[in-house]
Amino acid sequence: MFKKLLFAALALVSASASAQESLGSLAVSGLFLEPSFIYFEPSQGSFDAGRSFLAVSWTREPNLSAVLKVGSRSLIGTPARYGPAPVDQLALIEGYAQLDMIIGTIRGGLVPIEWSLEGGDTEERLRFPRSLLFENRAINLRDYGVSYHISTGGFFSDWAVHNGEGGTDTDNRMWFTFRGGYQVGRSLKVGLSGSTGSTTPKSTIAASTLLYPVVKAGYDTTQPAKIRLVNAFGEFNWERLTATIEATGGDVSQDSGNNRLLAGHVDVDYNLSDKWSLLARYDQFDPTSSDNDSVRDVMAGVALKSIYENSVLYLFGSQRKYEGEPNDVHRVLLIWRMTPLANSFRSPL
Repeated sequence: MFKKLLFAALALVSASASAQESLGSLAVSGLFLEPSFIYFEPSQGSFDAGRSFLAVSWTREPNLSAVLKVGSRSLIGTPARYGPAPVDQLALIEGYAQLDMIIGTIRGGLVPIEWSLEGGDTEERLRFPRSLLFENRAINLRDYGVSYHISTGGFFSDWAVHNGEGGTDTDNRMWFTFRGGYQVGRSLKVGLSGSTGSTTPKSTIAASTLLYPVVKAGYDTTQPAKIRLVNAFGEFNWERLTATIEATGGDVSQDSGNNRLLAGHVDVDYNLSDKWSLLARYDQFDPTSSDNDSVRDVMAGVALKSIYENSVLYLFGSQRKYEGEPNDVHRVLLIWRMTPLANSFRSPL
């Protein structure tokens, strides 16, 4: 009898699995590995693979799908105003349902936040490490909420309503983020983006006042705050040369006063050949209205690429200057980015 029940159960499981398999298709939609090594003075170095991820997609119908992406928790980009940097461990970094329609694409769940040119790029499309603005966690990369994308005739726009915390909503305050612009084929992309929202001590009290730099000065974590961020970007391609420029400004309003944030970077990528590129970046971040807290980073490097740029080895040298400190920080970064997907152009519409 036991054997019959066992065989019957296995038959039911098999039939159920077959029925489930017929309801759409499951596929690996993204795979990205980024082992890296960083060396900086005085004689310190470390290995890391924290920006790697695996994505799986399920397509129920041509216009209905779902995505699950697992990777380092740091890829969510939880803003520093909500607390210390998360432990760099494996976590769900994206998980959303997607509906594709003639009038645009709607996503709901743990979604990418399309803010700025760089913020709208997934990790496998980046030519440089994340800029100081994202390194210091000034704004989300991903968050729980609903997003909408539409593009036509070269014009595009992205809209999102989200929690702000990059996780569980603790203050019941919604954030609104927008990005819009115009793209001419592969030669030009320009646009604006903005984000606004508010916080309460329920969500920010976990952030230590010692955190550098967003809540170091000019931001009282025990008070409510109204935050506004605006960004302008442009990317230009001329034959072998790609140039990117972004500028960001922000304002924090609290009972104790106002605080401002300024940031920007300029990137240049010159293709010597199909395999070799030269890269240079100037990046600056000024987190508060206070003096002696801005950061400047000058970076130069070389890249060895495969023909479809799905395997790229980067070697960067960096000189980082902290305002008010006498000595610069010199770094060497060795980064190997690998993905099975061809990477011919960033941020496609």
